[in-house]
Amino acid sequence: MTPGRRQTVGFTLIELLICIAIIAILAAILLPVLSHARAKAQGTQCLNNGHQMMVAMQLYGSENNDFFPPNPDDGNTNAGYNWCSGQAGIGQPQEFDPDVLQNPQLSLLINYLGGNINLFRCPADTRQGIYDGSNPAFIGHIVPAARTFSMSQSVGTVDPCYDAWERGNGPRTHCGVPNLAVNGPWLNGSDLSNFRNDPYATYGKFSQILRPGPSMLWVLVDENAQGLNDAAFAFQMIQPAWLDAPGSYHSGACGFAFADGHSEIHKWLETPEPQDDANQIDWSWMQQRTSALVGNQSQGQ
Repeated sequence: MTPGRRQTVGFTLIELLICIAIIAILAAILLPVLSHARAKAQGTQCLNNGHQMMVAMQLYGSENNDFFPPNPDDGNTNAGYNWCSGQAGIGQPQEFDPDVLQNPQLSLLINYLGGNINLFRCPADTRQGIYDGSNPAFIGHIVPAARTFSMSQSVGTVDPCYDAWERGNGPRTHCGVPNLAVNGPWLNGSDLSNFRNDPYATYGKFSQILRPGPSMLWVLVDENAQGLNDAAFAFQMIQPAWLDAPGSYHSGACGFAFADGHSEIHKWLETPEPQDDANQIDWSWMQQRTSALVGNQSQGQ
């Protein structure tokens, strides 16, 4: 080396290209692994959310003469008349309004959930939008969608006034104590054609869950955001078609919570879409876990 000159050490262009290629190869190998790990973690969290929601349901029942909370098919925001008030679907008033979930008069399970509103949504739901509540601290902030969970229309209670309206005997309003089992209005294939246990069973109390049994009767589901509206999930027992549609947030699978407290991730053969025909196997899986014909009638499917 010539005295007084410093030697320059660095990458040659070929060495730099080799390093970039190695990094790209490692990324191609690791990204699917990381994505799979993330999806698995989200699935685990979803299962926990469903389990916690059902524990809250059971605690509610233990303090309310074994009754499930009210579950009318109207998205009302009347204090005390909806287990989870409001319309939380795409573009609807409560999509990005978590405040309704924090209000114990409008969200009847929240006191049993320790105030944790995150339990109402699947962590794999990627919807985000501008906060639409009234808390000044969050005005203008981007927040996740408030809810994905909905409750089976075959489970829950209604009040006497709403029950009278469903039967064509009064205005659409709410009054009195919600101590009547839901009518499950869509179970028989069209709106307001099924009435309490006629012909399909509905369940107002935990003790009324006999067919199917508690470990087979789903109560809560992560609903497809395209059809999400009120917190009552419509399912019809007559033919393979979706009214509301369950979600597919977990790589084509969906979270369910059952009456005995356990939760499951169920994989679909085809992605359910609202108002579309359903795959016979997918639909039959839900049919067997939603309700049953009352008396000696058979399903006839």
